[in-house]
Amino acid sequence: MTRYASKNGRLQLFRADSRRLGAIASGSIGVILTSPPYWIRGRGRKSADRYARELAVGFGPEWRRVLAPDGDLWLVIGDRHDGTEWLGLDALLTRWLRRSGWRLQSKGLWAQTRSRERWDNRVNHLLRFRKVGHVVRPRGTTLCWMLPLPRSHPDSLWDAIPEPVVEAMLEMSKKRGPVLDPFAGAGTSGRVVARQGREWIGVERDSHMATVCARRLRLKPVR
Repeated sequence: MTRYASKNGRLQLFRADSRRLGAIASGSIGVILTSPPYWIRGRGRKSADRYARELAVGFGPEWRRVLAPDGDLWLVIGDRHDGTEWLGLDALLTRWLRRSGWRLQSKGLWAQTRSRERWDNRVNHLLRFRKVGHVVRPRGTTLCWMLPLPRSHPDSLWDAIPEPVVEAMLEMSKKRGPVLDPFAGAGTSGRVVARQGREWIGVERDSHMATVCARRLRLKPVR
């Protein structure tokens, strides 16, 4: 496992698989905010359901372990029309996470405008979960945006979330404890968290993207 950190230690990045977060203490994370790799392969509800199950069952247990009891799990999930119908990936993922002790607290939507994507790949769900027994009182805030896809870093393999969306999710969440992004990508969440003066921990399995993220956030390898 390779670890990177900022000079003051408030930003950290691990090149690792976030199904195993042994370097992070149980209950130490205030907010998990991430955009997992979108489901782009396969067709039909069965394939989409397998994607949702692998995400909830494969990663969910470690997320539960490291997240504080009253912490938030925010997932940004892209939806798709498979040529026959909209698959409703938000509902599929919620069903699998509910089975493993999570409860959906808030929903939002980001629709891409002026997108280079096909019409059937422009809807993004914002899902806020908490552990069973820790309910969030509904607020008047409506999480809904029509925003263009942000310009990606030239070396990035994947697209980014608009920073205003990240800022809004953090504003609604627990203010104590580090923010964890288990699919750090090029480090968009880290940039927003750093501006807010909070601690951030990123995990990225892809070695190329981990290098890009570390460079963008000015993190150095820690021996």
